[in-house]
Amino acid sequence: MNARLSSLLVAGGVVLAGIHTGSLLASPAIEAASHKATLLSTSLESNGTGAKVFLRVPGMEAQPGVQVLSNPHRVVLDLPGVDRGTAVTRKDLAQLAHPLIQKARLAQFVTGPKPVTRLVLEVVPGTQVLVGSTLDGVQLLLSPGEGRVSARIDATMRPQAVQPLAVEMASAAPVVAVSVPPPAAAPKTIANLSPLPAMGGAFQSLPQIALPTALTAVAPEAAQAPEAEKPHAQPAPYGATRTLGEGRTKYTGSKITIALSNTDIREFLQILADTGKLNLVMDPDVTGTFGFRFTDTPWDQVLDVVLKNAGLGKEIQNGVLRVAKIDKLQKEEEERKKLDEIKALAGELQTITKPLSYAKVADVQKILKDMLTKRGSAILDERTNTLIITDLPRNISIIDDLIQTLDVQIQQVQIEARVVEANKNWQREFGVKWPQSNKGDVAITGGGGTGSGSTPWVGSTSPFWNGTTGLERPVSGQLGAIAWSPGKDGSTSIAAPAGELWLSFLSNRFSINAVLQAMEQNGTLKIVSSPKVVTQNNKKATILSGEKIPYPTQQGGASGGAITVAFIDANLQLDVTPQITSEGTIIMDLKVEKAEADFTRQVNGTPTITRKSIETQVLVRDGGTAVLGGVYVTNSTTGSTSVPFLSKIPVIGFLFRNNTRAEQNKELLIFITPRVLRQ
Repeated sequence: MNARLSSLLVAGGVVLAGIHTGSLLASPAIEAASHKATLLSTSLESNGTGAKVFLRVPGMEAQPGVQVLSNPHRVVLDLPGVDRGTAVTRKDLAQLAHPLIQKARLAQFVTGPKPVTRLVLEVVPGTQVLVGSTLDGVQLLLSPGEGRVSARIDATMRPQAVQPLAVEMASAAPVVAVSVPPPAAAPKTIANLSPLPAMGGAFQSLPQIALPTALTAVAPEAAQAPEAEKPHAQPAPYGATRTLGEGRTKYTGSKITIALSNTDIREFLQILADTGKLNLVMDPDVTGTFGFRFTDTPWDQVLDVVLKNAGLGKEIQNGVLRVAKIDKLQKEEEERKKLDEIKALAGELQTITKPLSYAKVADVQKILKDMLTKRGSAILDERTNTLIITDLPRNISIIDDLIQTLDVQIQQVQIEARVVEANKNWQREFGVKWPQSNKGDVAITGGGGTGSGSTPWVGSTSPFWNGTTGLERPVSGQLGAIAWSPGKDGSTSIAAPAGELWLSFLSNRFSINAVLQAMEQNGTLKIVSSPKVVTQNNKKATILSGEKIPYPTQQGGASGGAITVAFIDANLQLDVTPQITSEGTIIMDLKVEKAEADFTRQVNGTPTITRKSIETQVLVRDGGTAVLGGVYVTNSTTGSTSVPFLSKIPVIGFLFRNNTRAEQNKELLIFITPRVLRQ
């Protein structure tokens, strides 16, 4: 009984705080929300692996609010009753640099009589943040940790030894703290009180009261919330489909069992309103007779099901349940939105000029079109690269922060590509040349040869070439001569021998002359092309080096037309678009092409164009080198030209054939090396 009496006393005290706005209990919260303080400075002090961030806000009386957001990890600090001012500049925020803090942003989150200044710190994973108030402002203690990022308010850091009571303000500002002394004789147990209907005060209904010495549980009928909580997302089972944003409403009303037939819906709604301890207002068009049967079902769930079945909607405000047609409620909501929009657009406009240093005004203007209010405008002056912005004062600060974020120096990237070509040739040939006359490089003198080049290749007297004589002709009885050539010049012989060996057997009746030929050739060719280009992040760059090869073309068909000269490109070209990632690596869209003229292969005097190209996307670390691709070609050739039958004779068969063996290796490699240029 004592515990229940204590809980009622505390609840009654909070209700009285909402009724008597000028009472002692409510005064600190109201004054904290209405009093304006100004942020004067920010500072950071390193403490080993941790850091302390101090915000100097003289005269701040409200308790700060803190929350944690993910993707990226952010700690959001709200300062109720604090005006951002102009003392803290962008340069001051840049000095909040620490291994735990990746980025800091400051903005006027809420304007008007109850301003709120918001500080956002992007932190590394696992950072632990402790927030507390001091006599001269707010300080944040950051320390490294593991797991999720967490942030909390430490009441022991406040000069006054009081325990905060969180009360949600009606202005949608961050949480404001109200100090409530605990009851003297309250037992140390924990309970949650039901939301209390507002009674005309400045506060909304309290969803929960948390005290250091909590209370015993109240009766179930008094602990039921009239409004259903917001839906909570439930994890979908593995392999199941799920609609984004889909959730299940959690009902907390007391369970009822009821079975009615042919019941007027107005009477049934009165039963549900009594169960939920709510006042009830029904529009005249709420009519109909229905049958209902529910077993152990929360009353707020019964209410939703019945209204949905009847095509009705509801709204609960300050402990009053109103039921009407859905289309009527939607129309009223639209009218409220229009009214709120009109109110939001009311007020005098403010005009500022923003000269830009790095961004182009035309690009920024396209982004600001969606940020301006209906009354706002952004005029650009391309000559001075200046934006002239006119809008409501509360939106000007937001646009100013956005422009500061966009107007930053873009990092530059140097990309170097190397195209390496290596060709290796090897060739070996063996052949035999059979002289047919006493001339050229086999001419001799003496005997019957004159060496003049007009001597027959076989004669009646020795020496003569590859023939025999002294044969008697069967008809006349005279001596005859026979000559032969065992190998055709150009077939068994080679075109450009590196060495020759002459063999000759001569007699007065028989002559054999041969020249052994051999050649071996090796060659290595290496070509390195290295185009290099510098460009800004996310900007395409092209570098080209080459020539245009002319070739004739005939107009008007194959004959009779005029001949003109056209050109074809033979270039080394690099096209690249780099993107610097947050990890410091570089993603590149690349196209490397090399085209060159091959004058060893011509068609009507025009050389053939050989092309080598690669187009890809690659991720490379800063300063690293990646092999984009490579082509390795090996040609091996073995050939032989010989005289039939004679080339098959053992031991001397090589005198009647030409053997050729050749190998050719071609290798192509493409390397890429990006480097971020730091100023």
